[in-house]
Amino acid sequence: MSIFRRRARGTVGLVAAAAFVLTGCSASGSSESDGSPTVVNVWHGFTEADGKVVQAIADDFNDSQSQYEVKIEVNPWNVISDKLLPALKSGNGPDLVVQTVDAAQGYVKQKAFAPLQDFYDDPDNETDTYHPHVVEYTEFDGEQFGVPMGYAPFSIWYNKQMFADAGITEFPETWDELIALAEQLTTPEIFGLSLADKQSTFLPTILQSGGGEVVEDGEIVLDTPQNVETLEWWRDQYAKGWTPTNIGLADAVALFTGGKAAMTWIGPWVVTGADAAGIEVGEFPAPAGSEKVATPAAANYWWLTSQGADDADVKAGAEAFLAYFNSHDAQVRWALEANYPPNRTDVTVDELAENPLIAALTPEAKDAYIALATIPGGATDVNAELDTLSVHIASGSGGDVASLVKEADKKLKDIVAPFQ
Repeated sequence: MSIFRRRARGTVGLVAAAAFVLTGCSASGSSESDGSPTVVNVWHGFTEADGKVVQAIADDFNDSQSQYEVKIEVNPWNVISDKLLPALKSGNGPDLVVQTVDAAQGYVKQKAFAPLQDFYDDPDNETDTYHPHVVEYTEFDGEQFGVPMGYAPFSIWYNKQMFADAGITEFPETWDELIALAEQLTTPEIFGLSLADKQSTFLPTILQSGGGEVVEDGEIVLDTPQNVETLEWWRDQYAKGWTPTNIGLADAVALFTGGKAAMTWIGPWVVTGADAAGIEVGEFPAPAGSEKVATPAAANYWWLTSQGADDADVKAGAEAFLAYFNSHDAQVRWALEANYPPNRTDVTVDELAENPLIAALTPEAKDAYIALATIPGGATDVNAELDTLSVHIASGSGGDVASLVKEADKKLKDIVAPFQ
């Protein structure tokens, strides 16, 4: 699908438009004369089980050799966004950082992120085992920049006890069937499905399942009869009351893990919260719309910063860690303990048998795509407009669907025009 073809144009809203200039001295550095290891500083925002697994893999990497030492700093994602450029300019930033593709576009444009084409060109790094469409997102102007970190499809997660109590033994395969099931499971105390309408994570996917798009070949194509028809159908479904409206992802997950919703649509990190709440969960793929199955992906990548690339030893250490993190054994551990599908295609379902949920989820990763990955200028401002549209559709507010779509289409075109 053309929406997923990598086109690096414009800058992301999170990054200032001015060209990035690195100054100062790096806090990382090559091995000293005393033989101490080269330090590779890493930033990410994972704070749950996934963060613990990243630290464990880094510790194993450090123990496996004496040439490099990975040091990890964990910050909230918004703090990383705020701190990253100033820290790099002062030489106190990370050598490797975890970011999404849409955020990375601007950093690449400003040369705050450095290419990793040599990493991909080295057969010893086994990058040929990575999912091809996952890697494709990190290519800018013919060069590879990012390395897969955590890539997971959004699935329908369900409360096994609620399904058992209702005698449900078969899973829906279409959105009509899923909405009917959600209605069946809805009671005065329980929603059948908690679906986040306040964040537009799902709106592009919903349109794709109906045969439409938000953006195609870098152009906004929201205002089409097909998209209007799809959203009119969804407005009618929301009116049936199987989900609350005007809620975000965190609210939707909280309802599910709080036992107030039978199902939710989210990534596999929901397992940690459900386990903590004593809820046994199951999973099945998002169903087909009127035209096809469309599955959104949550995706984070490793990026080498200009600071890390400035020192040859630090860059070598960063690449050694990336190869280690995506090695076969480390990816089995990542999948089993962090609840993410492995980044490699050669990890078998049998190797994931200890974690049946992830073993079942892993085959779905090959068909999951990042929504709005090719939006000119990044997705931040576009998402804000889609959030508004999504809430209007779910709540039945704001006017008729055709007028809402036309207005949103114009605003989106105005947002991306400077980057085309």
